[in-house]
Amino acid sequence: MALDVGSKTIGVAVTDPLKITVRPLTTLVRHNELDDAKRICELIHQHQIEKLIVGMPRHLGGERSSILDLIEPLVTQLREITKVPVEWAEERLSTREAEKLMAEAGLTLAERRKKRNEFSAAVILQWYLEESS
Repeated sequence: MALDVGSKTIGVAVTDPLKITVRPLTTLVRHNELDDAKRICELIHQHQIEKLIVGMPRHLGGERSSILDLIEPLVTQLREITKVPVEWAEERLSTREAEKLMAEAGLTLAERRKKRNEFSAAVILQWYLEESS
């Protein structure tokens, strides 16, 4: 499972058990770290997830993005309440790639706005799987 965590939403994507296909799953509206972590843990349990991948936002030059200040507390909370390993992964340009995929799939602008984070999470997960194989 991969997460694209923003200040207001969390995009979630999953892969099949054989790690061949990736699909956007849902977009969660953020509340607070503990509630967000609990809802993610419910998805982990529901989908029998073995590893959680979290997109690490960095600027194109590799510098730390300020949004990390909002993501790191959630990652800390997740590591405290789940036994599933939590790893960071590259996410630079994932939103741009997600936009391209949604446009190619024929999603309307309104649909793309709603699903942007979950498609970005799918891109992050696909990149992670490609790099790991």
